[in-house]
Parts: sequence; C-alpha cells; structure tokens
Amino acid sequence: MGIKQLFARPLPVDKVTEKATAINLASGARPYMRAFHFSWLGFLTAFTGWFAIPPLLVTITEDLNLSKDQEASSNIAAVSSTILFRILVGPLTDRIGPKRVMGLLLMLGAIPIGLSGLVTTFDGLIAVRIFIGILGATFVPCQAWTTHMFNRNIVGSANALAGGWGNMGGGLTYILMPLVFGGLVGGGLSNHVAWRVAMVIPACLCFIVGISCLLFVDDCPQGKWRNHNLNVGGTDVTNEKNEKNEKEVQTVIITDDSKEPKLVEEKQIDKKEHDKSVKSIMQKFGLALKNHNVIILMIMYACSFGVELAVDNVIGIFFASQFGLDQHASSYIGSSFGLMNIFSRASGGFISDYANSKMGIRGRLLIQFLCLFFEGVFLIVFRYSLGSLAPAIVVLIIFSYFTQACCGTSFGIVPFVDPAIMGAISGLVGAGGNIGGFFFNYVFKWYAYDKPTGFLVLGIAVLAVSFTTFALRIEQIMLLSRK
Repeated sequence: MGIKQLFARPLPVDKVTEKATAINLASGARPYMRAFHFSWLGFLTAFTGWFAIPPLLVTITEDLNLSKDQEASSNIAAVSSTILFRILVGPLTDRIGPKRVMGLLLMLGAIPIGLSGLVTTFDGLIAVRIFIGILGATFVPCQAWTTHMFNRNIVGSANALAGGWGNMGGGLTYILMPLVFGGLVGGGLSNHVAWRVAMVIPACLCFIVGISCLLFVDDCPQGKWRNHNLNVGGTDVTNEKNEKNEKEVQTVIITDDSKEPKLVEEKQIDKKEHDKSVKSIMQKFGLALKNHNVIILMIMYACSFGVELAVDNVIGIFFASQFGLDQHASSYIGSSFGLMNIFSRASGGFISDYANSKMGIRGRLLIQFLCLFFEGVFLIVFRYSLGSLAPAIVVLIIFSYFTQACCGTSFGIVPFVDPAIMGAISGLVGAGGNIGGFFFNYVFKWYAYDKPTGFLVLGIAVLAVSFTTFALRIEQIMLLSRK
C-alpha cells in the first residue's frame, strides 16, 4: 500500500459500495475518517482500562496478600469473561450498529474499573476483573466499524491500523498507571490508597470516549445504521422498495479492485423473511460455525491475540521476578510489548493487502502462515534468551512484532469469509482470541514458578497451529491450490 492511500486528499469513494477506497490519517472528517479514528481510540481506551491492573500487580499482590496462584487466577478472570461478551456483541453489532455498541461497552466497563478501588479480598479482585472484561468486547465494533467504512482494496489495512492502534493500549497502560500511581505516592498517599485512586483515571477515560462515540460519529457511510447497505460476500446490495407488494428488489453487484462493477443477479426477496433471517442471532452463529474457516481462524487468532493477552498480563511482573527489577522499571520494559502495536499489527494488514494485490487471496494466506510460523519460532527463542536482560528485550520485541502482525493478517482474511454475517464471524474470531488468552494464561498459572517454560509451551503451540493455514479455503482458494 502506497503512502498516497494513507493520506489521500480528497478521500476517494467507490460509487457503488459508498465505501472509501483509501485512508487519510490526517483527517477527522465525517463519516469515514472520524469513524476510523474513534474505532481505534475507543478500543485503545478500552484496552487501557481492561489492563489497568497488571502494571500495578506487584503492589496489589502485596496489598491484598495474594499468592502466585491467586495472581494468575485473576489474570485468567480478566480474559475469560470477554469470551462470552465478544460472542454476544457480534450479532448485536449487526443489529444496532458499531457506534452504539462501542459507546455502551465503554460506559458499562467504566463502572467496574471505578469500583475496583473498593476491593479488599481476592474474591473481590476476581469479581471486578470479570466485569472489567466487558471492555475486551470493544474489539468487535472496532473492526466492524472500519469494515463498513472502507472498501475491500483497503479494508485489511484499515482493520489492522484500527485494531493495532487500539491494542497499543496494552502498552500505554504500562506507562500510564505506574506514572499515576507514582504521582499519587509522591503526593503523600500510601501504596494501599494510591493504587485504588489511580483506577479512577481509566474509568473516566472510558466514560468520556464512550459518550463521545454516541454523540459525534456515524455508523456507516450512509450515516445512521438503519440506512446502511447489506454487504454479501464481496458484493454490495442496493434495495428498491416495491410499495405495492412490500417486497424489495436486490441488485447484486460484485466489485473487483481492477474492474468496473458487474451486475450478477437480480431477484425478489420477501422483505419480512429477509429481515427476520438477518436478525436471527442463532442462525448467524449456526452459519458461522458450520464454516470450517471460522473455526481455523478462531484457533489462529487464539495463537496471536490470545498470546498477546496472556503476555500483557504477565510481562511486567515476569521481568520484575526474572531480573530483580522494581515495578516501574519492569512496567516500562513490559510496555514495549504493547507499544509495538503502533506499527506491527498495521504492517500485518498492509502486507496482507499488498500480497492480495499480487497473488489474490492466496497472498493473504501465505502471509498468515509466515507470521504465525515466525511468532512460534521467536517465542521458543525467547525462552532461551533469558540469561541477561538485553537479549531478552531484543527477542521480546521480535516475537511481539510477529504476534501482533498476525492479528492484522488474521483480520485481513476475516472480511472475505462470509460478509453477510461478518459481525457474527468477527465476534467468534475475536472470542477465539480470548479463548486463547484463557488457555495461555492458564499455562502461565500452571508454570507459575517457571514462566520461561510457559513461553516455550506457547511457542510450540503457535508453531504447530501455523500449519493449519494450509486447510483454509477462502473464496474457493487454498494456499496450495492451482487456481
């Protein structure tokens, strides 16, 4: 993707799909770029609140007198609840639109973050981290928003930029929370009080951004969600209402990045039956889960975003215990893992789009395999680089790049699986990431006293899963097919 597609002025729009065919990062104009910026800002704010506790976990563990097992259990609680929330939010996004879902999730998530300062026991910590997990579901409207705003030639890059900059909140919180905590302690508060007061900051940020989403942004190119076009399998459907028989004519047009749109089929569909099928949550899940590509992508996303979630939870306290660092130093080193998202996930989307322009869907699949493969390799290398601090940081940065780039390449594929139920698929694949986060956090719990071996187990699992890329069949094309 060229620089012109990142700073396009004026922003080009496909006349058929009404979606933008480029991005202008310097613009905040409605509807396209404002939605883009709020999609990543909302997810970044949610991520900052979702992972506000891990950077202060050294202090919280001492304050609540937690064991290593309890510490690990709280990390599992933070990601496990998001599995259910993401699955439910997918169809809800299809139903009421991404901006409402994003805004509501942020405002609801602000409540348990603010209440976390009242925690005095391990059970209380588990409870608030379960409810804070609702913020992880903001990933679904984040990706659905950009998918509805940007055309297929640029959607991989748009999704990767929004998702990556949002994930950057996992690194930002490792800088923000120790700074706030340190300032409060410097102002005279005890550690016991300071970490509790510090949680008010991410709670306020979530509420402010959430209400801004509802007030100042559009759902889709047509403005309100009820006016959006129904997108089906790389096609765009335009409707004309037949006043007499209350049926609608659907003109289905396939858009090709290099050719003019072509009329493929025109047929009449009973409007009531069509609306009923679109609103059927169980039907959408059934259709998605019957598609083996969805299952494979869920597993792949478990091995990319799931790994990221697990590492975000443990990286700060891991460096503190492994190298004898204090909370501030270990948090700043840990922040490098999440902050890599400023370009790593986006680069996965860019490379996926570029490979698609050269090789079609097969190019996207090839990049997916390579990112997963090298993620697994460097996770294993990380296990054996822990003899001294400098090599460990270097390898951490390398494996973080491939982990996050793979998140971008995964959602470079998702929009092409079955766009008619894209919200449900996005929710399921996103939930796959949290399922992975659950299991990989459990790996770190199992190896609570030997976390280096935990990283080795993660690497072996990811390396094995990379070869499932050869089983993906997207738009009837496989990585090794001759088409």
